[in-house]
Amino acid sequence: MEQYTATIYTHVLTYIKNAFRAEEITQDIFVNVWKHRQELPSIANFPGYLYVMTRNRTISAFRERVLNLDNAEKDELESAGLNPAGALEFRQLSETLKQGIDRLPERRRQVFTMSRFDGLSYEEIAGQLAISKSAVNKHIIEALLFLRTHLRDSMGMVFFALLVVLGMLS
Repeated sequence: MEQYTATIYTHVLTYIKNAFRAEEITQDIFVNVWKHRQELPSIANFPGYLYVMTRNRTISAFRERVLNLDNAEKDELESAGLNPAGALEFRQLSETLKQGIDRLPERRRQVFTMSRFDGLSYEEIAGQLAISKSAVNKHIIEALLFLRTHLRDSMGMVFFALLVVLGMLS
């Protein structure tokens, strides 16, 4: 596992831009691997598995940061490399995304939040909510379609295209 630590940490740090938070996320990833260690023998491509886990956890952390931007201090925004105009756009995106999530039907919002913000797998969500894995998948697909449309309509096509390119809406 030690051979992957530096790679994962560097990847997370590239996007999160906070050394302490990147270290926490890296540790969370390895804790998650440990929790699911009984599944490891069935994983054919362990580096690929770690990459996907790292990507998903990094995206979740980035989204959490977007949604929690209301509580961010000016210094934190500047340390993230955002100028005042960038910080304003970030806040607008955060608010628009929150509004879109709030407009989702109750069950869809619950499934989406569990997947994207709590980092639960489709199987874990299905187990907790007593629904099928395919129902979880359908809720996620519908939520993403709605949020893409909501952001495109609210923020404009150019801004929406940038989010898609950055992978924030996948």
